[in-house]
Formats: sequence, structure tokens, C-alpha cells
Amino acid sequence: MTTMSTKNILILKFPFSSLFGGGEKHTITMVEGLRNKGFSFFLVSSCSVLLKEFKRRDWYGKKIWAPKEPVSKLSIIIFPLLAPVFFVRLVILLLNFRIRHKTKTVFCLSLTEKILITLPARMFGMKVVWMEHVSPNRWLTMNPYRFFYTFYSRFAMTIVVSNAIREEFLEKLHMTPKRIMTIYNGVDMPEITMHDIRARINQGEFIVGTIARLEKEKGIEYLIRAIDIAKDIIPKIRLIIVGNGTERRNLNWLVNSLHMTDRVQFVGFQDHISDWIKNFDVFVLPSAIRESFGIVLIDAMANLRPVIASKIGGITEIVDHQETGILVEPKNPESIANAIIYLYNHPEETMEIIKKARAKVEENFTKQKMLDELEKMFIVLAR
Repeated sequence: MTTMSTKNILILKFPFSSLFGGGEKHTITMVEGLRNKGFSFFLVSSCSVLLKEFKRRDWYGKKIWAPKEPVSKLSIIIFPLLAPVFFVRLVILLLNFRIRHKTKTVFCLSLTEKILITLPARMFGMKVVWMEHVSPNRWLTMNPYRFFYTFYSRFAMTIVVSNAIREEFLEKLHMTPKRIMTIYNGVDMPEITMHDIRARINQGEFIVGTIARLEKEKGIEYLIRAIDIAKDIIPKIRLIIVGNGTERRNLNWLVNSLHMTDRVQFVGFQDHISDWIKNFDVFVLPSAIRESFGIVLIDAMANLRPVIASKIGGITEIVDHQETGILVEPKNPESIANAIIYLYNHPEETMEIIKKARAKVEENFTKQKMLDELEKMFIVLAR
């Protein structure tokens, strides 16, 4: 029988900066789903975005100061000066949760707490779970704290969101295979049928959509250039871009320079992305550098929308080329344009792709499956 203390979990996150992305969405989905299964979660963090989301839902959230996550040159230099004081505070905090709340599991989301409290937590009889949403690139492989990360990973269970990332951690950081496991992200399956799809092809506007942070790595500039190419074949094509980021000004400049202000619309960050997806004829994720998983892809596939995505990272575990979507070369506007034109000109083939994509999500990427695997992992680990 599972005791309530086994289901008490402390979440820690002390990031370099606060943004709302896939990692934050994953955390909220996990807490919301597992609370319904009897789990209790306590968030202690310096992340204003995640704390705000917890407060909105009336969940436990405590804000404390923390040094910047050591992932930039400056923060790496400053970290050892500030970390000792913060370490003492974290140890006291751990003891408090271990004694007062009978907490047996710590869930770590950022590098700071992974290298500071994994060993003390284990000494206090707590199990430690690390969550990794992104590939171990230079921020970690060239990090002077890499040794501590690799060493302490032996005392934690690391969860990654795709097999591609798992292989990268094993290859680049030589982590212990049995201490790292893949649990795919999952989404709700909307009640939608093929009859609900509006027959828009060759009728009125043809809307291409994307939902992403407006950062270099997301490759939105290549999608904009692809629309410029495709407009000669699809006269009424439009692009809707959902999301915010540091590249917004540069992308606006690109749209203006291509004289496409009447075709490209920026709508900023949106809470209910499914409402936007349902209005797209095609969903495109043009990632340029990396993509750990791409949860928005399975959202689009679940909503019976054809997807186009870069052949990169964990995306290839979601999209089977010309079976459940179309894969394109990263940073290649012509490749993206050709894929858009293909879907526009081949409605019957597109419908088959949509059906297979929905079936794949139902089999592999539902929210319920993700929650079941997380629940099993937490219970087994805490015994």
C-alpha cells in the first residue's frame, strides 16, 4: 500500500531566467494530473513564471532568492561566490520538508539544485529525480561544473523527454544507463472527428501556423522565407505566428523587408494554443538548432492538423516522414515551402497523414500515458 508521505514531492527550480516554455507546461501538467491521484507537490523556486502559475491554481509555492544558474560565462564565475550561502539555506529547507512534510522525493528542474542538493537529499533519506527537457549542449558539456553533474547523476534518476536526448546524455556525459529513462510528453486527446476538419484547401485563405518561442533556435525566419517562396503557388497563403521572444523585432524587420505584412501575423503568447491550432491548415515547427521533443507537434497531430517539422532531435520520434507528417532539412526555406505546397496540392494524401498521426498520438503520446509512467516512477523510486 502506498503511503501519503511517498506521494509528497518537493519541486525545486532556480533557473538562469524565467520563461514559459515546454518545461513549465510539463511541470504544470504533471502536478495537475498527479494531484488527482493523491500526490502533494511543494514548489520552492526563484522562477517567477512557474511561481505565478502555481499561485493562479492555488498550489503551494514559495519564492526564495537564488544565484543565477551557472550556464553563462558571468554566472559561472559568480556562482562559487554565492553558492555556499545558498547551499546552507537549501540544506535547512530540505530538512524542514523531510521532517515537517515527510517528503521523500525531490524533483529538480535546473542545474543549480542538481549539483548542490542531490547528495544532501540522499543523506537525509530522500530520493532525487532530475528532469531534463533539452539536449546537453555547450551549456553543460563545456561547463566547468560538468564533473559535479556527472558524478551526482549516479545518485539521481534522470528523466528525459525523448530517446534522442537520452542517447546524447549517455554519449556526451557518460551517465549510467540505468539511471536515465525516457518518459514522453503527452497531451489530452480532443474529441474531434475527420468531419470536423474544414475543407479549406483551394477555398479561401490557406493558413500556415506555428507556435514557438521567438528565438534563433526555433528557426522562424526560415518559415517566413518559405511563405515568401510558397506564395507564388498558393496566392492566398497566410502565416500566423504564436509566441514571444527576443527575435520578435528581427522577425518583424524580415517580414517588412519581404513586403509580407499582409501575409504574416504575430499574435504573441497565447494561453489556449489548441484554439489556434484548430484554425491552421498546416502546422510547422521549423526548429533550426535543436528540438528535444516538440510537444506542440503532438498537440497539432491530436487536433487532426498536418504537421511539417525539422528533421532534428526528438522530432524524428514523433513524425514519420510522409506517414504522420513531413520532415524537412533544418534552416532550409525551400524544403519547408515544398512541403507546404505538397500538402496544399495533395488533399487526399494529407487526410491519410492526418489519420495516421492521430493514431500515433493515441498510442504513444497521451497525457494519461505520461502521467501513469510518472506515477509509477515516483512510487517505485520512493519505496
